[in-house]
Amino acid sequence: MRKKFQQIQAHFFGLALGLFVIWILLSGQFEMNFLLFGVASSLAIAYICYPLLNVTNEKTGKEYFVFGVNYLKLLIYFFWLVKEIIKASLDVTKEILKPHMDYEPRIAYFSMPFENPIADVFLSHSIILTPGTITIDISKDGVYEVHALHESLAEGVFSGEMQIKIAKLFNETCEF
Repeated sequence: MRKKFQQIQAHFFGLALGLFVIWILLSGQFEMNFLLFGVASSLAIAYICYPLLNVTNEKTGKEYFVFGVNYLKLLIYFFWLVKEIIKASLDVTKEILKPHMDYEPRIAYFSMPFENPIADVFLSHSIILTPGTITIDISKDGVYEVHALHESLAEGVFSGEMQIKIAKLFNETCEF
């Protein structure tokens, strides 16, 4: 119980600190009364928003903090995702510019039952951000339904690379 309380404190004060840093970056003011007002408002906003930033797994009842992720791993994932978006953009552009339009869209299904609901959100949004693919649905069992513009994009969904990277990001087991 003590460990959970320490984790809540760390998340709360981390959120308040992040809000205060944003306050300073946006204002650029360093007068004492202005800084005190920034600290007070950051703590108040963190107090109000903290309960809204906890997501519960419906099956296990375990709670997860939305920003409870390793930021270095997140930054590495972000750069990898940008590279994948560029590659998919070029692939889709090449497909669109072909003189004959013989698209063969596919609906792809795969199972990725993450325990952390935020991992599901990251995976579905990462798929949507990648041109030529759209997440249509995620079942409660973790089965994803993805529309792909053509076969090579569907194969990219089935490669499991994105799923494995997100599993590592959220310290989940990945059996893809």
